[in-house]
Amino acid sequence: MKKKTRVLMVEQYSPNSAYMLELGRELKQDCDITVFCRADTDWDEPCIVWLPQFYPGGKGKLGSVFAYGKTLLALSREIRRGKYDVLHIQSFKNAKIEMKLYALLRRYYKKLVMTVHNVLPHELAAGDRALYGGFYQSCDLLIVHNEASRAELQRQFPVPDEKIAVIAHGAYQTYPVGERQPGDGRTRFLFFGHIRPYKGVDILLKAVAALDEEARKKCLFIIRGKQYPKLDPTDYAALIKQYGISDCVDFSDQRVSDAEIPALMGNADIALFPYRNIYGSGALLMAYTFGLPVIASDIPPFREETGEGKTGILFETENPIALRDAVLAALNWTEDEKEAYRRAIRALVSDKYNWRISAGKTAEAYRKLLESGGLAG
Repeated sequence: MKKKTRVLMVEQYSPNSAYMLELGRELKQDCDITVFCRADTDWDEPCIVWLPQFYPGGKGKLGSVFAYGKTLLALSREIRRGKYDVLHIQSFKNAKIEMKLYALLRRYYKKLVMTVHNVLPHELAAGDRALYGGFYQSCDLLIVHNEASRAELQRQFPVPDEKIAVIAHGAYQTYPVGERQPGDGRTRFLFFGHIRPYKGVDILLKAVAALDEEARKKCLFIIRGKQYPKLDPTDYAALIKQYGISDCVDFSDQRVSDAEIPALMGNADIALFPYRNIYGSGALLMAYTFGLPVIASDIPPFREETGEGKTGILFETENPIALRDAVLAALNWTEDEKEAYRRAIRALVSDKYNWRISAGKTAEAYRKLLESGGLAG
């Protein structure tokens, strides 16, 4: 039997993101997977070794520093003893410290791979460009989820084509699609996910305010997601009141639990993505899980991930009036038009945004990398 590639995945978003669970379920067919993840991760997927270690929060500053130090010691020990073929970084708790750790332990693993979910942090700090550029240079392979991210990565940094693999993010399968509950007759538009300035909630609210009274009576705009005031201090509740649109906007800035997602997504009609910019969106692919047509800004990743608008409507980025017009168009969709969008979603998920396809490409990228020999320069 062919020996499986031994892979240590490092990521700190589980269990709040099912990305690693979904990918691991398929990747374990080709690789021996160990996941170094957050301490409150309780997944028990067979044939995957879970190492829940990353400090999940909730302690004071001193306790946090101590817990993080223990995490680094455990991670260092695992890398030194694990004899891994591939160390695959999905995310950082503290990029500056962890990047140095991986460099110090370079002789203990064969290849260093990173999935570049974001080319640079959305809230860029001084020194981040040099920090990430140096780490990308040290990696043997960089995985991005779309061609737009590849182009942006190469625009920002001198990364050669052969060092980048474009492997799509799959549409989530973890969440059950339940029976739809009856509503009040209004079309339900859903914005879902962390609330940050680049996601354009303010653009959405301006678009809603631009609707006439008759159109607003036909709509319910549901906004759900955790807002962190240090990253986005905008008082959206005050804007809703100022614009006089409380009658058709249901806003909550609380984190949505996994248990709440099926009902929230399953009872929406259309998913909204008024983003100013993005490298790729797991929320959009979650909308596909529930067969939701989308209204999204026409930034390059969304053009790609909607098949150039086959799964909904693309509108001019940062243009509230264009978004308003897209909402009005959606209100007039016929059942045939809605079903055409749903067919396009199913086709995209089957042919591209599919975890089995993504896992197969990932395993093949590992194989080629290990066969090529040498280290990143």
